[in-house]
Amino acid sequence: MFNNDNKRNPHEVKLLLSDGRALEGKLMLPMSSDIRRLLSGDNPLLEFVHEDGRESLIAKAAVVEIVISEKAALQAVA
Repeated sequence: MFNNDNKRNPHEVKLLLSDGRALEGKLMLPMSSDIRRLLSGDNPLLEFVHEDGRESLIAKAAVVEIVISEKAALQAVA
């Protein structure tokens, strides 16, 4: 589903959506970006890979909270 021409950097997260669902998986970010830049960018969609491997595009407007896994948070600091 996602364009393989552009390298993506997966970040393990838990998304809380406005409809009450909680999704765990990987938020796919461009290699040169971080979660804050991604959220403030023009694209209204987030690329997300569920734990079972399914790929989704999720509207930023539907996201209430993003919980960054400890592992992903440590990678972001490094």
